[in-house]
Amino acid sequence: MKIDKKLLIFVAVLTFVALGLRLINIGDAALWIDELYCYDIALKPNVIEILKTVLLTDLHAPLFFIILHFWIKLSGSSDTVLIMLPVIFSTLSVPVGFVICKKLFDTKTAVVFSILNTFNALEIYYAQELKFYSLLPLLGLLSFYFFLKITKDFNIKNALWLLLINTVIIYTFNAGIFFVFSEFAAGLAFILFKRKENLKNYFYSFVFTGILYVPYFYFQIKTMLGLKKSICTLFDIFHFDLGFVFTLIQNFFTPAITNLSNNPVNYNPVEMIKTTGSLGFVFYIVLFSAVALYGVYRTIREKNKNASLILSVSVLFVLILIILAQIHIIPLVTRYTLLVHLALLTIFAYGIAGIKNTKTLWFLTGLLVFISLFSFLFYKDSPLKRNSSFHYYSARALEQAGAGDGDIIVMPYFGRFLYKYFDKGQLVDYRSEELLLMSDAFLMKETFGLSQEEYKNKDKSSLKLRRYLENPEVPLELEQYFKDKYLSKLKKGQKLYLVENYNIYIVPDELYLPMLKGVNIDKQNLTELERSARYALLYTKILKNLETLFSRNLRPVRVYNSENQDVKIFEFVNEK
Repeated sequence: MKIDKKLLIFVAVLTFVALGLRLINIGDAALWIDELYCYDIALKPNVIEILKTVLLTDLHAPLFFIILHFWIKLSGSSDTVLIMLPVIFSTLSVPVGFVICKKLFDTKTAVVFSILNTFNALEIYYAQELKFYSLLPLLGLLSFYFFLKITKDFNIKNALWLLLINTVIIYTFNAGIFFVFSEFAAGLAFILFKRKENLKNYFYSFVFTGILYVPYFYFQIKTMLGLKKSICTLFDIFHFDLGFVFTLIQNFFTPAITNLSNNPVNYNPVEMIKTTGSLGFVFYIVLFSAVALYGVYRTIREKNKNASLILSVSVLFVLILIILAQIHIIPLVTRYTLLVHLALLTIFAYGIAGIKNTKTLWFLTGLLVFISLFSFLFYKDSPLKRNSSFHYYSARALEQAGAGDGDIIVMPYFGRFLYKYFDKGQLVDYRSEELLLMSDAFLMKETFGLSQEEYKNKDKSSLKLRRYLENPEVPLELEQYFKDKYLSKLKKGQKLYLVENYNIYIVPDELYLPMLKGVNIDKQNLTELERSARYALLYTKILKNLETLFSRNLRPVRVYNSENQDVKIFEFVNEK
């Protein structure tokens, strides 16, 4: 087979550019909570321990943690080295995507696609996050390639490759099974109309994937049912309404308008349009929507089977996620759709490549690249601005505050991960996030006056959370727990540090009572805003209880605010 040297050089140059963009500032960024969670699990001594931790306590699929485990063994655990793993996955999608796109469509489509992929702000954003999201677009592309192969002309080798890749997907991403189902459903419809002779073999290809999914399905359902019994749920943090769907196409190109990592409460597309102005409306909404729609239009007009199947699978997958979010089965944010991101980008590239006027084609491609780079450089969700890590700055603040080996550190919000950046003192394992989000959370009785069994036997409407939130006193059980386990063992002059992130979920004093009065906190069916308020109020109350408890039993010395206004440290000294 003759190799086009110009194309080879072009792809090589784009790959190096993609790598360069994904490497920018990775030495400056520290890991944030979700990344530290991945790191913590990957540090388990062996694969069995990783599987036990993930399958028994978490909704995430285990494969990425295992990959990260061996990456740490091979390369080390500095933040820069860790982030190199998702950088590699994301960079690989450029040459692999070019080859796949060229085989499925044509050279011009592959060139446009590769340019858009290289400079795509969403891909760069998740290339610099220590999670599995940078791997998903690559896996999605590979799955689509072999899926299209077996639907059009069944081959056992391609079927085995599809089985392998789809198994990797479902064990990498907890919603991956819905992607596999979407492929199965769309492919089944195609085969029933066009390739009935492939039906039996096609069916078996996906049956084996389903069989391999069964072990994970059991643990996934068990964990999900357990989480639904908690005081709060993930839907108290991850908001979703149908208006957010309008941001998905825009987010596929640029994060300029709305947050990639979480959805704004009560998202209103009309208000979002108003804030961008007329020029912003054209650049950040109309332009991308037009590109997407033209790709869809060309797919339908020219009856391209590959494009039609890619589009059908992608739309069905996103639709399933939307339905599940609406009925509160799983949350939905932009990153959950990354499995089909690059696949959809091939459809958009296919549309652009169909423009007859060469100048218009490359002008539009260049314009999309410019807007993506502009977002990458200047907007709030740029990777260049993601170097704020609560745990990193907490560690710096503790160092500057003089915390040492003999001191006690209480950091309620994911404090167990502080060891990555601060290895001094005794870290108290008091997990406020688990108290709220897990039905079998440690210290349930001490914090809320409820034993785990009492809690499990009551529904949320009978927990009387308002009574807890309105009571200015610290629960006796909580105070006694800290006295017995920690405070009574402090020696004279020893210090206790209470570390807060006061930009996350903390309700200011002047808003606490008005917010509490405005929300029927004990009713069973709360709105999006009420669920968010419930979580914030409960988290704030837990922190206030700790402040009161320590102030009552120790001498408050000072409140130390970090330089970037992310961390507040309360310092207490034992005088006895």
